[in-house]
Amino acid sequence: MNLIGQYDSPFVRRVAVTMNLYELPFERRVLSVFTDFAAVLALNPLGKVPVLELDDGEHLFDSRAILDYLDGLMPPQRRLLPADEPHRRRVLRIEAVAVGLAEKLYERGYEIAQRDPAKRDPAVLERVEHQIASALAWLAALRPAPWLYGERISRADLTSAIAVSYLREKHAPLLARTPSVLLAHCEHCEALDAFARAAYSAAEAQASGWVPERDPRPSTVG
Repeated sequence: MNLIGQYDSPFVRRVAVTMNLYELPFERRVLSVFTDFAAVLALNPLGKVPVLELDDGEHLFDSRAILDYLDGLMPPQRRLLPADEPHRRRVLRIEAVAVGLAEKLYERGYEIAQRDPAKRDPAVLERVEHQIASALAWLAALRPAPWLYGERISRADLTSAIAVSYLREKHAPLLARTPSVLLAHCEHCEALDAFARAAYSAAEAQASGWVPERDPRPSTVG
């Protein structure tokens, strides 16, 4: 299998880490949705990553759909999503907030890094930062010790940890007010070999045109 995308994307990373945890071999094609948009569009009609190219040439889109496919390759006892209720829906519930956190961080990053400062809407940015703060507080209230739910790592953990890593790397003004319990959970997960083999790549981010944030406004996250 071939994974398309960069390791500065939390959505690409959560697919790669899942494949590592499942011990599924894969290759990777490093394409940026900004500098390689035409190539990505040829693989996904929305021009988004991740894309997973299967051995028969079929392309799967969206990290949710890709993880669902990967789960199907594993016996139930190895899956990162429990098969039985209520455990399944509880992990999905946490995962939904963690995915939403990554999505709102992406929106914030686009607004600051890509949009002309004269055209930014402060109300939009304030709303997004409020959503980020709410998601962080909700996840922190789960008090991972070490996992967010259950006795072993799940999709909730890997998605939350990768979202917090994304915050740490690309949203420095928000870091000081990120709950310490989530930072500790992130560090615990990122120390695992499956995460280290798909580590966040600052070099890939820089190659695609990302530059460190320069935002003079005080953060509203807290």
